[in-house]
Amino acid sequence: MAVELTNRCNLRCGMCPMNKLGRPDADMPWWLVEKVAGEFARLGIRVNWLHEMGEPLLYPRLPEAIDLFPGCSVSTNAMLLDEEMGRRLLQTSLRRIRLCVDTVNPRVYPFIRRGGIFEEVVANIRTFLELSKGKDIVVEIQRMITTQTAHESVRDFQEFFGLDRYPQAKVIEKTCEPLDTSDETPLHESFYGCFQGYPFAWFIVLADGRVTHCCYDAHGQQCIGDLKTQSVEEILESAKIPAMMEAFKAKDWGTLPRCGECYKNAEAKPPFYDFLIASGRRLERSLPVVPLARRLINR
Repeated sequence: MAVELTNRCNLRCGMCPMNKLGRPDADMPWWLVEKVAGEFARLGIRVNWLHEMGEPLLYPRLPEAIDLFPGCSVSTNAMLLDEEMGRRLLQTSLRRIRLCVDTVNPRVYPFIRRGGIFEEVVANIRTFLELSKGKDIVVEIQRMITTQTAHESVRDFQEFFGLDRYPQAKVIEKTCEPLDTSDETPLHESFYGCFQGYPFAWFIVLADGRVTHCCYDAHGQQCIGDLKTQSVEEILESAKIPAMMEAFKAKDWGTLPRCGECYKNAEAKPPFYDFLIASGRRLERSLPVVPLARRLINR
């Protein structure tokens, strides 16, 4: 479950389609934030992320929004995470924050996070680590696996940020996934198949209220409904989802263009990788197999 408070962003990262996003810049209007929060609370649904595209720290009422979605998480490039913002976030019910520095190499950083300033991001992360020490929050520092960072390790990040002093913090590894294209790029190899293991694993409310079923659907090409005018039940019970499922089984990429992007490079990775990711999702609760799958895919 995810809610995109804004699709505006202050960076233009190398793996991100923000430069050609097929939707207008938008902040979710506050009345819609309250409606979405009310819908989810009524159904006992917890939101995982206040993020899809965009930088959530740009949303003017982010701290208030966090408290409408208890237990939610935020992912940020940390450029705007100064001391004042850090203190504001720590006064909310935020459960987890992911700080996407991606590399500890200042020469590689601008290639991944275009427009970001490595020294400022590192300083912001160090400050937040101090501010959050002893707080009830999980701080994730993201290492992104790309062709340029493959030699870096979790230990490199732990030592760089001195994480032995911060029990609330850990390093997570994320693949440089093909949000932009499944073709080979300077950041990632060509990809094939559904990286989520199953194409209907998400319920993501975009900033304009439309709902998509896939976290790769940056342009909103495969929306299943609209929370501006529908309830969650009306969206889930509509005929649209079964029709899209049938289109997926039939490999009707004209109906599902975003799925078609992920499945167009059949020579890139065999279907075994789909099976590997899907199996990993099922086993992850008891075994840490997803990190292994990510490493295999990016070897």
